[in-house]
Amino acid sequence: MKIYLIRHGETDWNKEGRMQGGVDIPLNAYGIELAEITAEAMRDIPFDLIYTSPLQRARKTAEIMKRHRDIPVIVDERLREMSFGRYEGTLIREAACCEENPMHNFISSPGDYRAKDGEDFSQVIRRAGDFAESVLFPLQNTCENVLLAVHGAFIRCFIRYIEERPLSAFWDGIPQQNCAVTIVELRGGRMEIVEEGRLYYRV
Repeated sequence: MKIYLIRHGETDWNKEGRMQGGVDIPLNAYGIELAEITAEAMRDIPFDLIYTSPLQRARKTAEIMKRHRDIPVIVDERLREMSFGRYEGTLIREAACCEENPMHNFISSPGDYRAKDGEDFSQVIRRAGDFAESVLFPLQNTCENVLLAVHGAFIRCFIRYIEERPLSAFWDGIPQQNCAVTIVELRGGRMEIVEEGRLYYRV
């Protein structure tokens, strides 16, 4: 079974470089366009099921990706973005350059990040693993292709659930841009990352 994790399309907060977390920001016009281009490029993949975060930027991406397929789009709370609590809305550039910023380590030294509000990495990795083990693993003999419409930090936590990479390397590798797709293969009870951050549009 192949699992396609797509990050949602662009929002205004993405454009402004703000940390969204659990704030329910909608897609902007460009975000909808990116999702539509990606959906068209992936039109021939016979998805069996689509799961989505409850946040509207992911749900809208999921509905666009569904196109005309007669399949369910299932909302699961475990797929929501990592929460940053009262620090949601923080400008990423300010967090990166200011060591006194509560979100500085999240951006610049993730191995040292300890949430002062919201969630730690371990909590998100745990719910990603819980979703995988309770939902995805039981599907491996009945489904061929499953799509998850999710979020940037969540995807990286899902990757770390699979490969147990050190948190110091959290931001390493291929960037998870808006509508980037990470492909995971699940066979014989084992997950393997096939491709990270694939873009079906030109930036």
